[in-house]
Amino acid sequence: MTDKLSVLQELAIPFPIPASFCRQARAYAEQYFVQDVRQRIYDNTLAVLVADAYFRLLGFETNLTQPERWNAPRRLWSEANELELPGLGNLECRSIATGQQTVTLPPESLSDRIGYLFVEIASSEKLAMLLGFLPAFESEPPDLEVAIADLQSMDDLIDYLAQQESSSGVEIAETIDLTREFAEKRITYLRNWLNNIYTAEWEPSMRDLRTATCKKKIPLAGQVFEMQLSVSQNHDESILVRVIVRGESASLPRGMQVSVPDESDIYTETVNEAADLISIPLELSPCEELWVELRLGESFCREYFIA
Repeated sequence: MTDKLSVLQELAIPFPIPASFCRQARAYAEQYFVQDVRQRIYDNTLAVLVADAYFRLLGFETNLTQPERWNAPRRLWSEANELELPGLGNLECRSIATGQQTVTLPPESLSDRIGYLFVEIASSEKLAMLLGFLPAFESEPPDLEVAIADLQSMDDLIDYLAQQESSSGVEIAETIDLTREFAEKRITYLRNWLNNIYTAEWEPSMRDLRTATCKKKIPLAGQVFEMQLSVSQNHDESILVRVIVRGESASLPRGMQVSVPDESDIYTETVNEAADLISIPLELSPCEELWVELRLGESFCREYFIA
Protein backbone atom coordinates (compact mmCIF):
# COMPACT_ATOMS: atom_id res chain seq x y z
CA MET A 1 0.00 0.00 0.00
CA THR A 2 1.41 3.39 -0.98
CA ASP A 3 1.97 6.11 1.60
CA LYS A 4 -0.58 8.36 -0.13
CA LEU A 5 -3.24 5.65 -0.07
CA SER A 6 -2.50 4.88 3.58
CA VAL A 7 -3.04 8.54 4.53
CA LEU A 8 -6.22 8.70 2.45
CA GLN A 9 -7.67 5.64 4.17
CA GLU A 10 -6.65 6.89 7.61
CA LEU A 11 -8.62 10.10 7.02
CA ALA A 12 -11.61 8.34 5.43
CA ILE A 13 -14.97 8.70 7.20
CA PRO A 14 -16.82 5.46 8.05
CA PHE A 15 -20.59 5.84 7.86
CA PRO A 16 -23.27 3.23 8.59
CA ILE A 17 -25.82 2.58 5.82
CA PRO A 18 -29.36 2.42 7.26
CA ALA A 19 -31.79 -0.06 5.71
CA SER A 20 -33.91 2.91 4.59
CA PHE A 21 -31.07 4.07 2.30
CA CYS A 22 -30.98 0.66 0.62
CA ARG A 23 -34.74 0.72 0.10
CA GLN A 24 -34.67 4.21 -1.40
CA ALA A 25 -31.73 3.39 -3.69
CA ARG A 26 -33.41 0.16 -4.84
CA ALA A 27 -36.71 1.92 -5.58
CA TYR A 28 -34.92 4.49 -7.75
CA ALA A 29 -32.69 1.95 -9.53
CA GLU A 30 -35.66 -0.23 -10.47
CA GLN A 31 -36.85 2.54 -12.81
CA TYR A 32 -34.00 1.46 -15.13
CA PHE A 33 -34.37 -1.72 -17.19
CA VAL A 34 -30.78 -2.79 -17.99
CA GLN A 35 -29.34 -4.88 -15.15
CA ASP A 36 -25.80 -3.46 -15.31
CA VAL A 37 -27.14 0.09 -15.36
CA ARG A 38 -29.54 -0.70 -12.52
CA GLN A 39 -26.70 -1.96 -10.31
CA ARG A 40 -24.58 1.11 -11.07
CA ILE A 41 -27.52 3.40 -10.28
CA TYR A 42 -28.17 1.54 -7.03
CA ASP A 43 -24.54 1.81 -5.85
CA ASN A 44 -24.19 5.48 -6.79
CA THR A 45 -27.52 6.37 -5.16
CA LEU A 46 -26.28 4.81 -1.91
CA ALA A 47 -23.20 7.02 -2.24
CA VAL A 48 -25.41 10.11 -2.68
CA LEU A 49 -27.59 9.27 0.33
CA VAL A 50 -24.57 8.63 2.56
CA ALA A 51 -22.94 11.90 1.44
CA ASP A 52 -26.19 13.80 2.03
CA ALA A 53 -26.50 12.46 5.60
CA TYR A 54 -22.84 13.21 6.34
CA PHE A 55 -22.91 16.81 5.10
CA ARG A 56 -26.16 17.54 6.92
CA LEU A 57 -24.50 16.32 10.13
CA LEU A 58 -21.74 18.84 9.50
CA GLY A 59 -24.27 21.65 9.12
CA PHE A 60 -24.16 22.05 5.33
CA GLU A 61 -27.43 22.69 3.56
CA THR A 62 -28.31 20.04 0.95
CA ASN A 63 -31.24 19.50 -1.39
CA LEU A 64 -32.50 16.03 -2.29
CA THR A 65 -36.19 16.76 -1.82
CA GLN A 66 -37.49 17.63 -5.30
CA PRO A 67 -39.82 14.82 -6.50
CA GLU A 68 -38.63 15.19 -10.12
CA ARG A 69 -35.09 14.35 -9.02
CA TRP A 70 -36.14 10.74 -8.39
CA ASN A 71 -38.16 10.40 -11.61
CA ALA A 72 -35.85 8.59 -14.05
CA PRO A 73 -37.85 9.31 -17.27
CA ARG A 74 -37.44 13.03 -16.62
CA ARG A 75 -33.70 12.66 -16.04
CA LEU A 76 -32.54 11.04 -19.27
CA TRP A 77 -29.52 13.33 -19.28
CA SER A 78 -28.40 12.37 -15.78
CA GLU A 79 -28.42 9.39 -13.42
CA ALA A 80 -28.97 11.58 -10.32
CA ASN A 81 -25.46 11.04 -8.93
CA GLU A 82 -25.11 14.64 -7.84
CA LEU A 83 -25.63 16.09 -4.38
CA GLU A 84 -26.72 19.72 -4.54
CA LEU A 85 -25.14 22.05 -1.99
CA PRO A 86 -27.21 25.24 -2.41
CA GLY A 87 -25.06 28.28 -3.06
CA LEU A 88 -22.07 26.12 -3.96
CA GLY A 89 -23.11 23.76 -6.76
CA ASN A 90 -23.31 20.03 -7.34
CA LEU A 91 -20.94 17.45 -5.86
CA GLU A 92 -20.81 14.30 -8.00
CA CYS A 93 -20.98 11.16 -5.83
CA ARG A 94 -19.45 7.94 -7.16
CA SER A 95 -19.38 4.54 -5.47
CA ILE A 96 -16.25 2.39 -5.61
CA ALA A 97 -15.68 -1.19 -4.54
CA THR A 98 -13.40 -2.26 -1.71
CA GLY A 99 -9.85 -2.58 -3.03
CA GLN A 100 -10.57 -0.69 -6.26
CA GLN A 101 -7.39 0.98 -7.54
CA THR A 102 -8.65 3.44 -10.18
CA VAL A 103 -11.82 5.36 -11.08
CA THR A 104 -13.05 6.49 -14.49
CA LEU A 105 -14.58 9.96 -14.87
CA PRO A 106 -17.15 10.60 -17.64
CA PRO A 107 -16.01 13.78 -19.45
CA GLU A 108 -19.57 14.93 -20.17
CA SER A 109 -20.26 15.59 -16.47
CA LEU A 110 -17.19 17.74 -15.76
CA SER A 111 -18.67 21.10 -16.68
CA ASP A 112 -21.22 21.72 -13.93
CA ARG A 113 -19.64 20.06 -10.89
CA ILE A 114 -17.70 21.53 -7.99
CA GLY A 115 -15.96 18.20 -7.58
CA TYR A 116 -16.24 14.44 -7.20
CA LEU A 117 -16.74 12.54 -3.96
CA PHE A 118 -15.82 8.83 -3.92
CA VAL A 119 -17.60 6.52 -1.49
CA GLU A 120 -16.52 2.93 -0.87
CA ILE A 121 -19.52 0.67 -0.34
CA ALA A 122 -18.86 -2.55 1.61
CA SER A 123 -20.18 -5.78 0.09
CA SER A 124 -22.49 -6.16 3.10
CA GLU A 125 -24.10 -2.80 2.17
CA LYS A 126 -24.09 -1.92 5.88
CA LEU A 127 -21.06 0.37 5.91
CA ALA A 128 -19.72 3.09 3.63
CA MET A 129 -16.37 4.86 3.70
CA LEU A 130 -16.27 8.44 2.44
CA LEU A 131 -12.82 7.99 0.97
CA GLY A 132 -11.73 11.09 -0.90
CA PHE A 133 -12.53 13.68 -3.53
CA LEU A 134 -11.33 15.38 -6.68
CA PRO A 135 -12.06 19.11 -7.20
CA ALA A 136 -13.48 20.41 -10.46
CA PHE A 137 -11.01 21.53 -13.10
CA GLU A 138 -11.39 25.02 -14.54
CA SER A 139 -9.33 24.45 -17.67
CA GLU A 140 -8.35 21.10 -19.14
CA PRO A 141 -10.26 18.09 -17.76
CA PRO A 142 -8.27 15.41 -15.91
CA ASP A 143 -7.34 12.08 -17.37
CA LEU A 144 -10.42 9.88 -17.62
CA GLU A 145 -8.77 7.28 -15.39
CA VAL A 146 -7.63 8.47 -11.95
CA ALA A 147 -5.74 6.44 -9.35
CA ILE A 148 -7.49 6.18 -6.00
CA ALA A 149 -4.19 7.06 -4.30
CA ASP A 150 -4.21 10.43 -6.11
CA LEU A 151 -7.51 11.56 -4.58
CA GLN A 152 -7.55 14.32 -1.99
CA SER A 153 -8.64 13.46 1.56
CA MET A 154 -11.93 14.17 3.32
CA ASP A 155 -10.15 16.81 5.40
CA ASP A 156 -9.16 18.51 2.14
CA LEU A 157 -12.78 18.35 0.97
CA ILE A 158 -14.07 20.17 4.07
CA ASP A 159 -11.42 22.88 3.60
CA TYR A 160 -12.29 23.11 -0.10
CA LEU A 161 -16.01 23.57 0.60
CA ALA A 162 -15.27 26.19 3.25
CA GLN A 163 -13.21 28.12 0.68
CA GLN A 164 -16.03 27.83 -1.86
CA GLU A 165 -18.49 29.19 0.70
CA SER A 166 -16.19 32.11 1.45
CA SER A 167 -15.78 33.00 -2.21
CA SER A 168 -19.51 32.65 -2.94
CA GLY A 169 -20.54 34.92 -0.06
CA VAL A 170 -22.58 32.24 1.71
CA GLU A 171 -22.98 32.73 5.47
CA ILE A 172 -20.49 30.24 6.89
CA ALA A 173 -19.98 30.96 10.60
CA GLU A 174 -22.44 28.43 12.00
CA THR A 175 -21.47 25.74 9.50
CA ILE A 176 -17.76 26.12 10.10
CA ASP A 177 -18.21 26.00 13.88
CA LEU A 178 -20.09 22.71 13.60
CA THR A 179 -17.67 21.41 11.01
CA ARG A 180 -14.74 22.07 13.34
CA GLU A 181 -16.65 20.55 16.26
CA PHE A 182 -17.16 17.22 14.55
CA ALA A 183 -14.91 17.03 11.47
CA GLU A 184 -11.73 17.82 13.44
CA LYS A 185 -12.51 15.20 16.10
CA ARG A 186 -12.31 11.44 15.90
CA ILE A 187 -15.92 10.30 15.62
CA THR A 188 -17.10 6.88 16.76
CA TYR A 189 -20.03 5.43 14.78
CA LEU A 190 -22.18 3.57 17.30
CA ARG A 191 -24.12 1.61 14.67
CA ASN A 192 -20.83 0.00 13.61
CA TRP A 193 -20.68 -1.82 16.95
CA LEU A 194 -23.94 -3.61 16.09
CA ASN A 195 -22.19 -4.86 12.94
CA ASN A 196 -19.10 -6.08 14.85
CA ILE A 197 -16.97 -3.19 13.56
CA TYR A 198 -14.80 -1.59 16.24
CA THR A 199 -12.04 1.02 16.37
CA ALA A 200 -8.81 0.41 18.28
CA GLU A 201 -9.51 2.86 21.10
CA TRP A 202 -12.83 1.24 22.10
CA GLU A 203 -12.62 -2.21 23.71
CA PRO A 204 -15.64 -4.55 23.24
CA SER A 205 -16.76 -5.78 26.67
CA MET A 206 -20.17 -7.43 26.22
CA ARG A 207 -22.39 -8.52 23.36
CA ASP A 208 -25.67 -10.37 22.92
CA LEU A 209 -28.22 -10.66 20.11
CA ARG A 210 -29.46 -7.08 20.59
CA THR A 211 -26.80 -5.07 22.40
CA ALA A 212 -23.12 -4.22 21.89
CA THR A 213 -21.11 -2.68 24.72
CA CYS A 214 -17.67 -1.09 24.49
CA LYS A 215 -15.50 0.77 26.99
CA LYS A 216 -12.59 3.19 26.92
CA LYS A 217 -10.22 4.61 29.54
CA ILE A 218 -10.38 8.40 29.83
CA PRO A 219 -7.53 10.30 31.59
CA LEU A 220 -8.77 13.49 33.23
CA ALA A 221 -7.27 15.78 35.93
CA GLY A 222 -4.64 13.24 36.94
CA GLN A 223 -7.15 10.42 37.30
CA VAL A 224 -8.38 7.66 34.97
CA PHE A 225 -12.07 7.01 34.37
CA GLU A 226 -13.85 4.35 32.35
CA MET A 227 -16.52 5.39 29.86
CA GLN A 228 -18.82 2.58 28.71
CA LEU A 229 -21.57 2.77 26.09
CA SER A 230 -24.15 0.06 25.49
CA VAL A 231 -25.86 0.30 22.09
CA SER A 232 -28.98 -1.45 20.77
CA GLN A 233 -31.40 -0.80 17.90
CA ASN A 234 -35.12 -0.36 18.46
CA HIS A 235 -37.81 -1.70 16.15
CA ASP A 236 -38.29 1.76 14.59
CA GLU A 237 -34.53 1.94 13.77
CA SER A 238 -33.86 4.40 16.60
CA ILE A 239 -30.67 3.72 18.57
CA LEU A 240 -30.84 3.14 22.32
CA VAL A 241 -27.66 4.13 24.16
CA ARG A 242 -26.73 3.89 27.83
CA VAL A 243 -23.70 5.95 28.88
CA ILE A 244 -21.93 4.75 32.04
CA VAL A 245 -18.94 6.50 33.62
CA ARG A 246 -17.09 5.04 36.61
CA GLY A 247 -13.74 5.46 38.33
CA GLU A 248 -11.03 3.02 37.32
CA SER A 249 -10.18 1.98 40.88
CA ALA A 250 -12.35 4.09 43.22
CA SER A 251 -15.67 5.89 43.44
CA LEU A 252 -16.25 9.01 41.38
CA PRO A 253 -14.90 12.24 42.93
CA ARG A 254 -17.36 14.83 44.24
CA GLY A 255 -18.07 17.61 41.80
CA MET A 256 -17.46 15.49 38.70
CA GLN A 257 -19.94 16.16 35.89
CA VAL A 258 -21.04 14.07 32.91
CA SER A 259 -22.96 15.98 30.20
CA VAL A 260 -24.74 15.04 26.97
CA PRO A 261 -26.77 17.15 24.48
CA ASP A 262 -30.52 17.10 25.10
CA GLU A 263 -32.37 18.54 22.08
CA SER A 264 -31.53 22.27 22.24
CA ASP A 265 -30.15 22.06 25.80
CA ILE A 266 -27.46 20.15 27.71
CA TYR A 267 -28.24 17.49 30.30
CA THR A 268 -25.71 17.17 33.15
CA GLU A 269 -25.33 14.65 35.96
CA THR A 270 -23.18 15.86 38.90
CA VAL A 271 -21.60 13.74 41.64
CA ASN A 272 -22.78 15.38 44.88
CA GLU A 273 -22.16 12.40 47.19
CA ALA A 274 -20.19 9.15 47.08
CA ALA A 275 -21.13 7.24 43.91
CA ASP A 276 -19.67 4.32 42.00
CA LEU A 277 -20.96 5.42 38.60
CA ILE A 278 -23.11 7.77 36.56
CA SER A 279 -25.59 6.20 34.13
CA ILE A 280 -27.47 8.17 31.44
CA PRO A 281 -29.98 6.48 29.05
CA LEU A 282 -30.52 8.03 25.60
CA GLU A 283 -32.63 7.40 22.51
CA LEU A 284 -31.15 8.67 19.25
CA SER A 285 -32.41 8.88 15.69
CA PRO A 286 -30.35 7.14 12.97
CA CYS A 287 -27.24 9.24 12.18
CA GLU A 288 -27.94 11.64 15.07
CA GLU A 289 -24.81 13.17 16.55
CA LEU A 290 -23.87 12.84 20.21
CA TRP A 291 -21.04 13.93 22.46
CA VAL A 292 -20.29 12.91 26.04
CA GLU A 293 -18.36 15.37 28.17
CA LEU A 294 -16.51 14.55 31.40
CA ARG A 295 -15.62 17.56 33.57
CA LEU A 296 -13.69 17.74 36.84
CA GLY A 297 -12.84 21.22 38.06
CA GLU A 298 -11.31 23.16 35.18
CA SER A 299 -10.40 20.01 33.24
CA PHE A 300 -12.76 18.42 30.72
CA CYS A 301 -12.77 16.16 27.68
CA ARG A 302 -15.36 15.15 25.08
CA GLU A 303 -15.94 11.98 23.09
CA TYR A 304 -17.88 12.30 19.80
CA PHE A 305 -20.35 9.79 18.38
CA ILE A 306 -22.85 9.35 15.56
CA ALA A 307 -25.72 6.90 16.00
